[in-house]
Amino acid sequence: MKTQLTRRRWLLGTSSAALALPALELFSSRPASAAVTKPRLLVYYLPNGRNPEWWAPTTPGGVLTFPAQAAALQPFADQALSLVNLSNNAALASPGAAHAMGTGTVMTGVTIPTVAGGALHNDITLDQLIVRESAFQTRFSSLQFSAGEPGPCDVGGSSCAYTQSISWTGPASPLVPTIDPRAAYERLFGRGIDGLEGPAGEIRRGSVRSIIDFVKEDAEILQRALGQADKERLEEYFDAVRELEQNLFTEAECDDVGDMPLGGLPYAERIDAFHQLIRLALQCDQTQVISFMIEFGLSGRSHDFLGAPGGHHALSHYTDNNGRARLEIVETFQAQKLGSMLGLLRDTPSPSGGTLLDETIVLVIPSMGSGHNHDHARNCPILFGGKGVINADGRQIAFPAESPHPLTNLHVSLLHAYDIHGSFGHSGAVFGDDGTAPIPGILV
Repeated sequence: MKTQLTRRRWLLGTSSAALALPALELFSSRPASAAVTKPRLLVYYLPNGRNPEWWAPTTPGGVLTFPAQAAALQPFADQALSLVNLSNNAALASPGAAHAMGTGTVMTGVTIPTVAGGALHNDITLDQLIVRESAFQTRFSSLQFSAGEPGPCDVGGSSCAYTQSISWTGPASPLVPTIDPRAAYERLFGRGIDGLEGPAGEIRRGSVRSIIDFVKEDAEILQRALGQADKERLEEYFDAVRELEQNLFTEAECDDVGDMPLGGLPYAERIDAFHQLIRLALQCDQTQVISFMIEFGLSGRSHDFLGAPGGHHALSHYTDNNGRARLEIVETFQAQKLGSMLGLLRDTPSPSGGTLLDETIVLVIPSMGSGHNHDHARNCPILFGGKGVINADGRQIAFPAESPHPLTNLHVSLLHAYDIHGSFGHSGAVFGDDGTAPIPGILV
């Protein structure tokens, strides 16, 4: 049966519906126990810095222990690698637009000489270099999502691209993230109205059924050829797709339209929708590389729904204990959302016998250390997953606060994790301005 029915062949017969399949043992040419050659990559960006006291875990008794504000990450401590005091030297050397320079350089490691004049002066980001050098055979070379909304750019005439893009293919080529989960869903699964408007659009909208309905008969035939584990995996996948459809495409009552935010969902639910899209896109091998910005750099979002009013950026420069307490609520909320994303990956099994988290390197990277003083010299990123590739097994690599280590050497480490070697940086550097060697202890 395996020689007659392939994943591609089944997809070609599914009523021309653009529904991808999760990885199934039936379509796998390698044994279920075989290791994934290269892991997937998810870059998860956090804006306005991160206070290390609320973010960076400690290691009492040799056990990675997250502070109370990041307690949602504790269930994943044994699949985490904490890095403390990495210096984004490119941001430090760039002009004074601290948030634009933090967000704009945190994935490139390249100094931006000026923000004046409107011209862009950046470089290729880590994720896009991995895409370019790996040449993954997927439908999308990479995907970029954000739950943020366009807001003010940074000072000095800085382009919004520096704060609203975390992925760049070159010096003047930011990849604009999709900010509406419905648009992202339609791109992945083809459930749209073909750009029609007016009466024609209404007819088209009424004719669109669930994407699963289009492939139901084919799916029933396929399931007869599946083993029990594959059947359960396919059923869980279809359930997740249908639930996401219902969340994204439920029509609002007319008198509620004025209160409907971007994407038709409240902000917290919009984050959840993107998390589901990320999980499905990776599970179905739509892409191997995704970047997600939970908010844009310099985010001014007021988290009133948490009881923490006031723009996030303003709160990061708190002037009293009340502002500090509200910032703590926001950072706790974002840690909880990150925990929910990790949970989705951990709870999604793969044919290899592991989980999607095992097969994905999740790089969680703040725009800087403490946002209160724009501390680019003490960034504390965390790696999760990547089993068998990186040492995300409950350890920490900490550098002295008075002698931080170049952030770009983390990028070099991850290039080596994808078996990418060479010099891609400036003046002979492996990456960015000063990435010269992997950080000892990151790679297995």
